[in-house]
Amino acid sequence: MSMRGFLARDDRAITQVYFRDPVVMERGEGVFLYDIEGKRYLDFSAHYSSCCLGHSNKNLITAIEAQMSKLISVSAQFSSMERIYLAEKLLSLTNGKYGKVLFGCTGSDAIEFAIKAVKHHKKGGNIITFWRGYHGATAGSAAATGKAETIQIDENISDLLPGGFIHVSPPYCYRCDYEKKYPDCDLFCLKYIKKRVAQDGCANIAGVIIEPVQAAGGVIVPPEGYMEKLKQLCEEMDSLLIFDEVVTGIGRTGTMFACEHWGIYPDILVAGKALTGGYIPGSAVLMKKDIAESMDKLTLHGHTHSAYPLMCASALANLKIIEQEKLCNNAHVVGKLLHNRLLGLKSISDKIGDIRGIGLLQGIEIVCGNGSKRADFIFAEKLYRNLLKAGVITELESSYRLESSVLILHPPLILTKEQAEEAVEIIRNVLIILLK
Repeated sequence: MSMRGFLARDDRAITQVYFRDPVVMERGEGVFLYDIEGKRYLDFSAHYSSCCLGHSNKNLITAIEAQMSKLISVSAQFSSMERIYLAEKLLSLTNGKYGKVLFGCTGSDAIEFAIKAVKHHKKGGNIITFWRGYHGATAGSAAATGKAETIQIDENISDLLPGGFIHVSPPYCYRCDYEKKYPDCDLFCLKYIKKRVAQDGCANIAGVIIEPVQAAGGVIVPPEGYMEKLKQLCEEMDSLLIFDEVVTGIGRTGTMFACEHWGIYPDILVAGKALTGGYIPGSAVLMKKDIAESMDKLTLHGHTHSAYPLMCASALANLKIIEQEKLCNNAHVVGKLLHNRLLGLKSISDKIGDIRGIGLLQGIEIVCGNGSKRADFIFAEKLYRNLLKAGVITELESSYRLESSVLILHPPLILTKEQAEEAVEIIRNVLIILLK
């Protein structure tokens, strides 16, 4: 059957809640995906940052198969060696900064638990979160999200979202909501949080939740000093700091967790996506000891497949491979090369407004040019679609409500320098053609 035929069947049988490209994939190997017509694609999306080892990693598959022949699933009322080993491994990877771990099925449900933990431990209160941030699709995580997702703007279902969240502006220096310039601004966006809290009369701020680098929001990297002062602000407000590292964790930014870049370990750290290598769904919430112990024996959160042995075994094997193959360092080295090569694209056209990122999480902001930072949604869409035709899969985050359009590149951590060079050359050639 043809590509068109399969896509027609997909339309008839599947509820299309995700934006779908007109491609049917058949197999993957390493950093490449292949469609049913045999066309090869450089996968610079990596299943939304999940497939950190690339596709069809033999060592990870072997570990998963071995666990499947031993014990796949058992309810959380029982322990298993795999969940003990994984919890201990995660605690050791974070230098003993955390007391206990809770395992989930997805990033959304892990964030949901983190929110509950904050509210329970602090005996109520509001949670500060950031515009453009993405935290999930369940009720609490969607309410924390600041990307203006459909569920938030659909008046028929938006009342399903709980209250108790205060959204503030992120440190988006390229497109500052306050029209300030770093470093002359003296981190005005942080100072404004204090004013916002006072104006709203919210004396009790239970916590602050932030992505160390806003990924789906447009790869927004905080400026120097921001994270340290945010931590200080949380201490002043007697609030818990939660890092959503569902995207940035597990080597993506060149360290096992992005918090290591600033030497800050938040009160709660959430991991997901790449935790298991992306082949099995899974997530984890790491908590300081006092927070974890306040949640013990409280049946506030749980799912049928939470902490199931197959997930834990996959995560253990994935972490072992990352360490053995030094993939955090590879993400740092190749990510730096990728970033520098992308910077070279700015000489082609001023439609490339900004290049930013850390490690193998990079963003290309598309603007109208000619001195204007106004987002060029039409050109960004053309660039995305033509890159796909040319064999490079990226992720496009365009928001008319938030007035930005960013092409996101987050390939597998196994990416080589040669593959990074190849991808940038394709992007360069596509840009030149579109600009004619």
